[in-house]
Order: sequence, then C-alpha cells, then structure tokens
Amino acid sequence: MNKKTIALSSVLALSAAAVADKPTGFRFFDNHLTIKPYVSLSYTYDSNVDTAKHGSDDNIFLVQPGVDFEWKGERWRLTGTLFYSYNYYCEYNDSNGEHSYGEALKYQWSSVGEDGRGWNLLLSERYRLVSQSDSLTSDEGRGIWRDREQLNIAGALERRITARWHADLSGQYDWLDYKNDTGKYAPLYGWSSYSAGLGTGYVLSKWTDLLLQAGYSHYLQKQSENDVTGRHYDTDSQSYTVQAGLGTHATERITYRVLMGMSWLDYGGVSDADHGWTYSVSGNWRITRNLQWSAIGSSYYRPSERTVGSAVKAHTFSTGLSYLTLGDHMNLTADIGYRHDENVFSDYYVSGGLDTDEDYLDFRLGATYTINRWVSVFAHAIYSTELSDKREYEYDRYRGTIGLRLHY
Repeated sequence: MNKKTIALSSVLALSAAAVADKPTGFRFFDNHLTIKPYVSLSYTYDSNVDTAKHGSDDNIFLVQPGVDFEWKGERWRLTGTLFYSYNYYCEYNDSNGEHSYGEALKYQWSSVGEDGRGWNLLLSERYRLVSQSDSLTSDEGRGIWRDREQLNIAGALERRITARWHADLSGQYDWLDYKNDTGKYAPLYGWSSYSAGLGTGYVLSKWTDLLLQAGYSHYLQKQSENDVTGRHYDTDSQSYTVQAGLGTHATERITYRVLMGMSWLDYGGVSDADHGWTYSVSGNWRITRNLQWSAIGSSYYRPSERTVGSAVKAHTFSTGLSYLTLGDHMNLTADIGYRHDENVFSDYYVSGGLDTDEDYLDFRLGATYTINRWVSVFAHAIYSTELSDKREYEYDRYRGTIGLRLHY
C-alpha cells in the first residue's frame, strides 16, 4: 500500500467516525424552494492526458464551485444546477489548463390521478463547455479527448388514456462543437441533430407494458475549416427507427424497459446507406434498501467524429452497483461502460480514406462520504481503453481522484 492509499484510507476512517448530518441547503417559501451551494476541491493523477497511444501523464488540481436547486409544487418539480470548474495541469497547463462551465434544468409535471388517467410532461435542457478529461461513463464523456461545447434540449409528453392504454410524443435537439485549436491533433468533427418519436403502450398486467415506438432523426455533420480532404461532403442525413418490446409502469423493486427493432440510415443523399437491428434497454433493481443495480443501453446513428463524410452506428451499454452504508452517509459505486462505434458509411473511404471500427471500455470505482452537512470527501478510480482497427488510435488510461466537497 503506497502513501497516497494510506492517506486516503485514513481520511475515510476519520470520516466514518464522525457524527454526520446531510446537507439541507437554504429553504424558502415553506420549503418549496431549496438551494444548495457547494465548492469541490480535488487532485487527479492522469496516466494519459492526451488519450493517445503514447500519451504523457500529469497531476491535475481542480476547483469547482456550483449550486443545485429544487423548486416543487403539488404536481410539478423544477430542478437545476449551475457550475464552473478550472483544471490546473502541473506539467502541461499551457496547452491543457482549461475551464469548464455549464447548467442544466429539468421540469416534471403530472396530472395522473388514482384512476391511472391523465398527463405526464418532462422538459429538460443542458449546456456545457467541457474540458479534456473524458470518461465514457460520466455525463459529459464521449471517450474521445478534446475540449468541446454541447447543448441538449429534450421534451416528452405522455397521455395515460385509460388505466391500460397510454401514448407519448417526444422530441430532442443536440449540438456538439469540438475545439480544434490545440494544434497537436487532427481535427474532430462536431454535429447537430434533431429527432422526434411517437409511441404507444398497453398495460398487460400490473407488472408489464406492451410497447411500440417509432422515431425519426435528422443530423448535419460540421466540417472543419482545416479539413485535410479538401472536399465538401453532403452530410444532411436522416435515420428511421421502429421498435417494440416490454416495459413496466410500476413495480415494488424492479423497473425495466426492453425495446428491439430495425433502423435505416439515408446518408448525404444516399438512400438506404445502412440498415440493421437496433435496441433500447434500461433497468433498475433495488436489491435491498441500501443496494441498487442499474443498467442502460442503446444503439443509434450519428456522424463520425474522426472522419468527415462518414456515418457511425454506436452500440452502447453500461451497468453498475450502488451501495449505501455507514448510516447512509457512505455511497460506494462500481460500474462498467462499453461503446462500439461501427462505421456504416464512408464517402471519404471511397475517396481513399480509412474506415475503422472502435471499441471503448471504462471500469469505474467511486466512494463518497458525507462527514456532516458542510463537508464530504470522495475518491474515484477509472481505467479506460480503446481498441481500433487503426492501431495508432488505441490507448490505455488510468485516472485516480481524491477530493473534498464543501456544501450546505
């Protein structure tokens, strides 16, 4: 056991001995509005800050102030977060020292009564400018190293028509822009997309819904001003999806949703550029009051972020465990994330480029302990790897983080 491990173990042991209360935040309007400010301070060792086959390591210090809030009424709830962070790199701060900032909002409203009829509405919005430290299993991670800007807007409206029949309408807009001004790497390609979905379901029993979903997506790949191909590509593309499966509306311990079907891609004016099976799965099992298992996965089309004029079909799956202990003040987590990017169309390949498939895999462990309403400590360890047909893309990466969070 090295000195860093001993130090971390001592911090967690001291934390476990403390008498703790959880943060309550500032409360207003008869507790309908709760505001929780915080500041996180952390140290990270990164074995491969370049996410490259022969990358360099570095020690990174991060400071992140932010605020979370919740505002709720009888049938509705609005939650949100706002944060700013700065990463200081001991060796490569001139090129890698970047700030991140962002915000997110989520609004939920329901008029469903005891008879099972009514409406459910969900609206969400998220914006982030993200610095380099990618992780496939985190909210902002894509498994490819580069500063980037992201915007997501989504909404879903569900009608519980009867106690058994229900229908839903959904829509989403995504925008991704990579920052290609580092001068160290070839450009990555951002994109924008919007999608719409329509679904219906029938409650077969207390535990099971029969589900049918159809979806449409349209996206446009952004070409870099420094595009090495010297060509213009028509990346105005559409995809279509039809899925059927099973889900659950309410159970005691297990919730799940499993859909499978077919998808089609029309890329850049090429009709039926690709088609194949597709899936969308999610599940949650509260094994005990303190132990919970969850899983989520999907497949979808998107533009290639490495190669202009190309389309990728991504297959993703992640699963993990969460365990509360020490009077619910210690939260232990373990999860695995996997993504396979399959190149399904490449106009650039026809012109002499390289067509590659890639696999990303993350293993992740975490621990958070709430000492009292003002202080928490945390530790995370992540191993990431990429396998590719193009061997120079492959890399391994280890990241270890310890930190302190001040909150109210």
